[in-house]
Order: sequence, then C-alpha cells, then structure tokens
Amino acid sequence: MRVLKAALIIMGVFILAGYAYLGVEVIKRFSRHASEPAREAPEERPIPPVAGGVAALGLPAGARIGDLVPAGARVVFKVTVPDGADTLYILDPRTGGVSPAVTTGKAFQ
Repeated sequence: MRVLKAALIIMGVFILAGYAYLGVEVIKRFSRHASEPAREAPEERPIPPVAGGVAALGLPAGARIGDLVPAGARVVFKVTVPDGADTLYILDPRTGGVSPAVTTGKAFQ
C-alpha cells in the first residue's frame, strides 16, 4: 500500500512539473515574439516585366530552365547554364517579376 501511495505522489509531482515546464515555455515564446524587432525582408533585385508578360533573364546561350516548384504565392525554378552552375530564380506570377535567389557557381550577367 505504501508503494502505491509513493508511486501516485511521484507521478503527481511529474505531472505538475510537466505542466509548469509547459507553462514557462509558452510564456517565454509569447514574450520573445513580442520583444523581437520585426525582421526585414531580404532585398530582392527583381527583373521588371516587359509589355506582353515576357521577362528577359539575360541567360547565356545553352541555358536550360527546369524544376518548377510552387512556393506559396510564388514559383521557384532552376536554371542550368552550360558551365554547370545552377541558379534558383523566384517568379511572382501576380506581378511578373523575377529575381535570382541562389547560385551554385560564379555570378553571371
């Protein structure tokens, strides 16, 4: 009987400690979001769309476009140029703007 009482008390202490930990974490996360300054969006260099809805990316001859992936309200696509470097571009279908995001090789113009 004593073992059962001790087990119940120990389990009760663990349950209360778990709720206390959960409460502290919730309060800590809510207060951290309120005190953090708002993050600024990364600066994009969009390529402005031209009349007719066509955006010129200025890619070298032999470049291939592939792997279109939806990302929220935008589309991310991969461009492979002949020297083997890949670049990810972000397309905003609402505005037609295209901006380079990440490249695996040297920058090209």
